[in-house]
Amino acid sequence: MEPDHVPDWFWEVLDATRPRLSALELWLESRSREELEAFALAYESAAESLADFSEGVSVDGDVWSEDSTEDLCMWVVGQGYSLWNSVIVGDLRLEEAARMYLGRAPLLPEGAAPWDGEVSNPEHRGYQSPGAIVHGVHRTRFAAEL
Repeated sequence: MEPDHVPDWFWEVLDATRPRLSALELWLESRSREELEAFALAYESAAESLADFSEGVSVDGDVWSEDSTEDLCMWVVGQGYSLWNSVIVGDLRLEEAARMYLGRAPLLPEGAAPWDGEVSNPEHRGYQSPGAIVHGVHRTRFAAEL
């Protein structure tokens, strides 16, 4: 999925539910298996479009590991279309987004609220991010990994 093929509905869901993770959880719980899979695919595709995780990202002279780079890219997607698109089009370097992720720079756009991390279903603890909650919901609803 190319950056311009991340569906608009995906960004609309993130915008509509942010900053309440429980609102995203509720939305996901009301969707079909296919819709959960489409959400997860859109999320992962959007993250993968930001960087080759295996190459890492250089932040203040340190090259991050593949896992840390993936975490960063997943976080950028979770911040919504505006931040993600800023990185995609080159208005913001991934290194600068990493500084936001680390709390060393203010979040853009101004006033963006971080996800609260609260979930309604105790079985979804441990999946408390916008990129992970779909996996928890899928697991509890369908007794299978996504």
